[in-house]
Amino acid sequence: MGVGEAPVSVGSSDPLQRPRLHEALSQPTSVVALVGPIGAGVTTTLRQWSATQSGALWISPGRVLAFPAFDQRQAADGPIEQTSEAVIVIDDADDLTPEEWDRIDEIRRLRPLTRIRLAVHSRFAVPFVDDVEFVHDLLFSFDETSQFLASRNSALDARAVHLVSGGLPAAVKAIAGLKTLRPALVEQVLAHQAHAALPQSQSVLAMPEMLTDRVVESLGEQPHVLEWAERQGFGWWVADSNYPLFLLTATVRAATRLAHPKPTESELRELAAEAFIQQGAWLGAIAEGFALHSLPIIDAALKGGGMPLLVDHGPFLLHHLSRIRVHELRRWPVIALAHALLLNAQHEHRLRAAEMLGVAMIGLRSKASTPLECALSAVIESVLQRLLGIGDGGVQAGLRGVALTNELSSEDQLQGEGLIGDLYLHCAISLLYGGKTEPAIHAFEMARSVSQRPGIILNSYGGVAAVHALAGDLEAAAPWIDSASARAWPSTVFAGYNSCLLHIARAKVFIEQNELDQAEAALDTVWHMIETTEHWPLLASLRATLDLCRGRFTEALESFRGLRKRRGSRMPRSQVRLLDLTESSLTLAAGDPARASSLRPQQGDHASILVGVARAQMYQGQFDDALHTLSAVPQDEPEVRLSSAVLEAVVLYRRGDDEAAQPVVRRARGISEAYGLTTAFLLLTAEDRALFDVEIPWLALQVDTSGVVVKLTERERVVLRSLTDGSSVEEIARRLHVSPNTVKSQRRSLYRKLGVRSRDEAITRAVSQGLLRDDAHR
Repeated sequence: MGVGEAPVSVGSSDPLQRPRLHEALSQPTSVVALVGPIGAGVTTTLRQWSATQSGALWISPGRVLAFPAFDQRQAADGPIEQTSEAVIVIDDADDLTPEEWDRIDEIRRLRPLTRIRLAVHSRFAVPFVDDVEFVHDLLFSFDETSQFLASRNSALDARAVHLVSGGLPAAVKAIAGLKTLRPALVEQVLAHQAHAALPQSQSVLAMPEMLTDRVVESLGEQPHVLEWAERQGFGWWVADSNYPLFLLTATVRAATRLAHPKPTESELRELAAEAFIQQGAWLGAIAEGFALHSLPIIDAALKGGGMPLLVDHGPFLLHHLSRIRVHELRRWPVIALAHALLLNAQHEHRLRAAEMLGVAMIGLRSKASTPLECALSAVIESVLQRLLGIGDGGVQAGLRGVALTNELSSEDQLQGEGLIGDLYLHCAISLLYGGKTEPAIHAFEMARSVSQRPGIILNSYGGVAAVHALAGDLEAAAPWIDSASARAWPSTVFAGYNSCLLHIARAKVFIEQNELDQAEAALDTVWHMIETTEHWPLLASLRATLDLCRGRFTEALESFRGLRKRRGSRMPRSQVRLLDLTESSLTLAAGDPARASSLRPQQGDHASILVGVARAQMYQGQFDDALHTLSAVPQDEPEVRLSSAVLEAVVLYRRGDDEAAQPVVRRARGISEAYGLTTAFLLLTAEDRALFDVEIPWLALQVDTSGVVVKLTERERVVLRSLTDGSSVEEIARRLHVSPNTVKSQRRSLYRKLGVRSRDEAITRAVSQGLLRDDAHR
């Protein structure tokens, strides 16, 4: 193709439309290079995009020197200033000569408004890098694969097609015409799409699923062959958490395997797997394990790769793990655990996840013999109980897991190098939800100290920060939040599961400081995981608190109930009770104190739950019950101490004990000022807030307690009737044949229950409650 000859454009209805690539090509950068293997649809993308550009010029390799570096019209002192924008498109730029690259460099320097768009197989084909944007993600994403199959009315499983094709557009297009994914048929179709097969001398490289320099050497080839393969467009490099991996395209692999079959393929794969394991390239190792159906290789890769392997490559692993029969996993508990964790991340597979956790537990109990296996057994038991909401939620198993992990020898730690941080971390989470704050902090700190992985380090920072922040000790939480915020994290880590606890801590601090927008931003960072993360009760509770601060009472209640119904109740008991407390608070704010009072105390409740029970009792006029409940609240945490003091003061005031309320008011004010806490005043009416002389920026509660039915004893009813006819205390005492002091005591009790301070108020409240009418009909 010569200068200025643009290929025929492809219509917008073409299923290979790539909006994200068109956006990259349209940016103002001088040079944009699409980097990808043969079959990545680069030419098609360039055709589609150039059709939208006025006057786009296509130049083929070999014709670049025919294009002038500047406008042919000359001024006395040099080229005329360029006044209009031009677009140059060069496909197959790998074939450009050094002289042609020099001409392109001249064009971009002398024609600053000219945009140059290239297609290359390797970024190293471009001799200059300044002001060049390299675009590597040319393969189909899973969503794009799904959309393409739908456009072809294909009934094939999109996930399977995406894995088999590697996302290579040409491979997806070829497979989309099939009715089945039978391996032999798929390989045959892919081979026919290949631009070329590897030469026979290098055909051994098509046997493993992936390649590294060490694997290439183990197969008898020179490492530089991978650079050659990349420049030929036969494959591409992918980033893994440990080592970069080279993948031949699905079409080149298929063509090579058909053209040069190897009777020793299994032996070659085993050599590759051993090299991957020695190198610590765990994704490559597990891919060979799946291909060989070798559970020992899969087990070794999972132990070495740990959680990052699951987080980074979940869909790939889940697809292959689902093909292993359950009875095979009874001897391989680590594989069963990995399968369970991947299933648990998908709401529709929770029951299957529970089954896999059970299989893992059975396997470990029957197999655990080494110290590492015993520690792993305890941690899996803790995770199992926590995720399923059984037993004590994994607390005792978590304590045992920490102790066993602490005792591991250097040799044991080396054997489980990829798992030690995960062991501490999962124990810490179980202990956090079990209310064991000090052991939880210790386990989080141990996880941070033994691991170099960003996910575990961030999770540990967040865990300690969350323990302190949720307890109301914002000052203790601050250095952990600051340390985490000062570090640079990969975007996938900072907005992923491992960041949940950090954002929970940040949101709590921001709410207490009335920085509601920042609190909402912190929650929004991880809210996309609300349907899958195990931390959803904490996130939902903080979201509810934020909504209460903003006055979104009814909407928040409906949203919360919907989320709770979707997520179910499979979780630690402490989190179930947190949800009960949250729903009670939202119901109270929405104006239904009677329904809010359905929150009842249970054995083992956290102190915050008891405070919530006392609040519900207070708004029901059950002042004595509320004080009794508060008397049983442990005073270990600042948040609880403040909430208890606030409620105690309000209850005492409402029952008329002003003198007793004053020192409690002062105590509450002191705690609030010392720790910078304000949400304890959130669920109070304006009148109740006025007691504390504390500035509360949020909308006060408007709770109608007129419908609350007060229960009186028979003697209190007699005293109430006597009050209505104006009788004095002495007259009532003579009538009832008791002492005046007894009448005064009964009257105080009556006033407390009615929430009043005088005879007139008591009569007014009794009338509104229908208490006197009831007496008239007795």
